[in-house]
Amino acid sequence: MLKNYFILFFLFVSLFIEVSGHCWEFEQNIILEGVLRRAERTIIKNLNGEKETRIERSIVLVTDKPLVLTHSVILEKQQIASTDISYPHIGVYLPQEFIPLIGKRVRCSGAFRKTFDFHGDEIVLDIDVVFDCEQSSHQLKTLFYEPEEVEVSGLLDETIYPGPPEYMSIEMGDHPEQVVILTLKEPINVEIKDDKEIDDNFNAPEKGVRELQVVFSDSEPSTLQRKEEVTLKGTLYHAHTAHHRRRIVMMVKSWKVN
Repeated sequence: MLKNYFILFFLFVSLFIEVSGHCWEFEQNIILEGVLRRAERTIIKNLNGEKETRIERSIVLVTDKPLVLTHSVILEKQQIASTDISYPHIGVYLPQEFIPLIGKRVRCSGAFRKTFDFHGDEIVLDIDVVFDCEQSSHQLKTLFYEPEEVEVSGLLDETIYPGPPEYMSIEMGDHPEQVVILTLKEPINVEIKDDKEIDDNFNAPEKGVRELQVVFSDSEPSTLQRKEEVTLKGTLYHAHTAHHRRRIVMMVKSWKVN
């Protein structure tokens, strides 16, 4: 009897998954233009007769015209219904590198993602890169990955991130990691040098880089010197571990205060 109930339950779940299947119809990679804004909303829930109120803060991209996306219902891989939904703004996952661009008109490149809200169909734009519309991306200086030695200027700042074992929360027991970030004086593009003698399957081209994670191979600026603009010389490589907090990492060979 128990076995029969289990089989019926499995069939019910399978049917529910098929009927409730849905998808969003849009290109995976998309470019949108608008203004980045901070937003907040008040969420009120009644749990066990008790009212719970919380403030949810987020970052949104406000576009000139509402986005219209199509939501489809799929049954056995066949579309049986669809509806258009208009968004006056779209929530974004914004890498910390681009936080200073909040409040500015920007051009964002990324992909739409479904949120983890199981009770709704909210989506967000998972951003890869953001360009300041006041600065043309075609005017950005291009630097090359290792072994080419490059020179960059900007301001240094030290930030603490949660490290191993979970890389989630220092309060929950993760080891604190001190990371030095260079905010570039001017954004850059980073490319792989076209050299047949260099076999580079590790690095990847990046556009509109505004910050670098830096590692000093020898001495490093003092706390007082970090308040001033510095010029660093060294080599670049792409982030590839959980310890890397920016897209590009620089191994610094020498530096000077400007």
